[in-house]
Amino acid sequence: MKHLIMGTAGHVDHGKTALIKALTGKDCDTHKEEKQRGITINLGFSYLNLPGGESVGVIDVPGHKDFIITMVGGACGIDFVMLVIAADSGIMPQTIEHINIINSLGVKKGIVALTKADLVDEELLEIAKMEISEFLEKTSLENAPVIAVSSITGKGIDELKSEIEKLISNIEEKEESGNFRMYIDRIFTVKGFGSVVTGSVMSGTVATEQEVFLLPGNHQKLRVRSIERHGKHVDKVFAGDRAAINLIGLNVEDFKRGMIISDKNLKETSMFDASITLFDNTAILPLWSQVTFHSGTFESLAKVHNLNLDISEQGKEIIAQIHLDRPAILLNKDKFIIRNSSGDKTLGGGYVIDPSPLHHKKRTVVVAENLNLLSETLTKGGNTGDLIRIELKKEFRPFLPDEIAERLHLKTDDLKVILNGDDNNFAIYRSAENNFLVDHDFNDKFIQKIIKIIADYHKEFPLFPGAYDTNELAGKLNLSKNKNDKVYLGLLLLEMEQKGLVEKYKSTWIIKGHKPTIDARSKEEIAWIENAILEFGTQLPVIADVEEKAVENKIPKHKVKVYLTLLAMDGKITTFQNECIHSNLTNEYRKVLLGMLANNENGISINEFKDRINGTKRFCAVLLGIFENEKIIKTIGTGVDTKIFITPSGKNIK
Repeated sequence: MKHLIMGTAGHVDHGKTALIKALTGKDCDTHKEEKQRGITINLGFSYLNLPGGESVGVIDVPGHKDFIITMVGGACGIDFVMLVIAADSGIMPQTIEHINIINSLGVKKGIVALTKADLVDEELLEIAKMEISEFLEKTSLENAPVIAVSSITGKGIDELKSEIEKLISNIEEKEESGNFRMYIDRIFTVKGFGSVVTGSVMSGTVATEQEVFLLPGNHQKLRVRSIERHGKHVDKVFAGDRAAINLIGLNVEDFKRGMIISDKNLKETSMFDASITLFDNTAILPLWSQVTFHSGTFESLAKVHNLNLDISEQGKEIIAQIHLDRPAILLNKDKFIIRNSSGDKTLGGGYVIDPSPLHHKKRTVVVAENLNLLSETLTKGGNTGDLIRIELKKEFRPFLPDEIAERLHLKTDDLKVILNGDDNNFAIYRSAENNFLVDHDFNDKFIQKIIKIIADYHKEFPLFPGAYDTNELAGKLNLSKNKNDKVYLGLLLLEMEQKGLVEKYKSTWIIKGHKPTIDARSKEEIAWIENAILEFGTQLPVIADVEEKAVENKIPKHKVKVYLTLLAMDGKITTFQNECIHSNLTNEYRKVLLGMLANNENGISINEFKDRINGTKRFCAVLLGIFENEKIIKTIGTGVDTKIFITPSGKNIK
């Protein structure tokens, strides 16, 4: 069984509703005002059971020019159209407007019902058929069959059903994958059951007992109690079905026209990028314009920022950013119509390129080119990898696959298949826990920035053999905000190391082949400072003491800090709380302390260690602070009651 919806289109009084009644036996004019005025104001819904056993949903949309808004709401989601043209009137202005809307909404299949055939002779009937066929040659309904019918006499009704049956056999159904989405076109309350909503299922599937969301807005989850399709209870409906869904938890007062129900809490948007095509050559879209925006049952005033054309013309694609007055739920490729701000003329139609773009404050060639590429990708069947690449270009950072799946509404498993392919045009870095996706250009820029940051360090501090560690580089690259960014940076640095761009020096990263440049004078000054610290011994000089003594020996003060850093990087000295100690001493007393603790699980007192090394209280405190930083001991208590214990790391030191 196929899940398809047929919509009607055509000028007012051309007999759409009467024809549907003749086809289905059901009257879609259900409202009192519609009966009195003889026109369809609200959408009429029915279904058509065909001789071969198929059943298609039917939407009767208004034809009067005042009700184009409702027509757009009905046309969104239909699979094929039945264009109704009266034989005694021919093509009328609203007929043309409806055809333009059908084109813009992507409806490519249809059939023409030439109604009121009983009011004209055969010659006029043939002339009308030729006129219609010629008019449709430049539309999406080119070569559509034209069937003469009469809702009064029944002429042509069986032939029309037969042609509809042939037509649907060549229509591919919408994919069941993707998020369930349904615009709500009617909402009402049934005593004993609660709220019921009706609409056309745009994508995905929904089943009884499933949880759904009313969007946009922060509303509680709803539960599907029961579902009807074509007047019959079913357990599940699919994309292309007309459905009536009984929802538990829905308050009618929460509903506003333009809302949808979805199986996922989709992000709302008030700004999106779009492709627009104007319907006639009298309409123009300047740099900025005010319009009325329609998609499905959603309507809002909007501002359109024209990004690519100085002069907009009929038939040319306009790339624009649209700013809505109120939030909507839109996904890429969703179709829409724009009317003038007073709402009395349809200007054109288009589709969403990007529902969550960056704010394009200026018209630039790069923005227009990127959006053109995205538009072509969406319309010409570009692969999902292209969409991922365009999404990655929005931010200068690595993305997790889950982020991209969320933004593009992809299933995680489908994304994994793409990532495992060989033709991805973006960078992928893999760790044990996560994959990281980065735009190739951004990835290259990260590499260039890393090289420049390290090279600048080498230039500023030519004496140092090392440079920055991974955490320091993360801070300078603005990648220190979360753990995942740092993991990506670590993977990138390893790749750069494999390519021979950088290498490790102890815990830091340096440019491959970097060697410190130390002249003879500097070597002498460094040796002098190291020896001075060694001579201080257990007196533990503060850095200011070293600087003072160095200046007396004609070593500039600014050089002293550089030399101390270099000695620390080389492991010759250790600084702790602004005091210096030579590594000969720390190495000697480390062995002493670990020897005392090796077979003493109950620890030792601080005084025992102090007496053993014959050191001052201050000297012992500095040593213990250094050893605690090395995580080879831990201390418990304060003052003379402090006890020292060996850690597992300390036990591993030989």
